[in-house]
Amino acid sequence: MKQFSIMETQHNLVKVLREVEAGHEVAITRHKKIVARLLPPLSEGKVTFPDFQKRTRRTWKTGWKGSSSEQLVAESRGDQ
Repeated sequence: MKQFSIMETQHNLVKVLREVEAGHEVAITRHKKIVARLLPPLSEGKVTFPDFQKRTRRTWKTGWKGSSSEQLVAESRGDQ
């Protein structure tokens, strides 16, 4: 793991980021103590989200019977 001081990082950010882009872990130090680590991303895969509609249908079999988000916001603002 390569180490750069805070000042080196400020003056050579492009160099530090190139190290990270190359797949290396970089430590940023203050008075020779590590205060932060920069890591390359784990993967560039697509972010997937859970199927919230399916989960809602499974939780409330007959569908949601509460207030909608729009109604709650309007109510909290005093629009109703």
